[in-house]
Amino acid sequence: MSTDTPPDAFYDILRGVAALTGNRVVADLARLVGQDMPPELWIAFNHKQIASKRWLIDALAETLPRPGGPVWVLGAWYGVLGALLLDDPRLDIGVVVSLDRDPGCAAVAERLNRRHLAEGRFRAVTADMVELDFAAEPVLPGLVINTSCEHLSDVPGWVASLPAGLPVVLQSNDYFREPDHRSCVATLDAFKAQVGLSEIGFAGALPTKNYTRFMLIGRR
Repeated sequence: MSTDTPPDAFYDILRGVAALTGNRVVADLARLVGQDMPPELWIAFNHKQIASKRWLIDALAETLPRPGGPVWVLGAWYGVLGALLLDDPRLDIGVVVSLDRDPGCAAVAERLNRRHLAEGRFRAVTADMVELDFAAEPVLPGLVINTSCEHLSDVPGWVASLPAGLPVVLQSNDYFREPDHRSCVATLDAFKAQVGLSEIGFAGALPTKNYTRFMLIGRR
């Protein structure tokens, strides 16, 4: 398909895939594509992004399928992970809070997750994750997910700011060449040492063409 393919064609293709597969997230994406959408939405849904999220959800389904409170996704961008979490039948998640510091993300995340928003199961928040005080929240999170630890300047300091015993899913990578990556790690063991979790229920690495993504599921 050429780069000048009209948006209506992508909309029709996605609607066709949704009808073929019965996948409601694809149907939600098709609806979003049929409206005004940010150009970076394609990056949020590219194969590497979706593969890492699928990996996370598969591991979470085996490790912590029923978090005991709201699930906070930090650095959530357009709310794609929240949509996938809430639509997976293996998980019992009541509410997802999708947080990003970019003020342009919340409206797109709410449109993508409009089914869950209408049911009171999704909330988009504009804030900086490093300034959050979860202890001050009226309801303590049942799980905090941060798939972009490499972007933080002080990963150990941020982890130490979380409530003790809080369940977390953390991802980082070894893609040191990216200028915005401030805290990459070379190995999975280096990631374990960097975050210093009190418990680890899952630890794994997902190789890709240009880098390896690391993931830990455990407790602060």
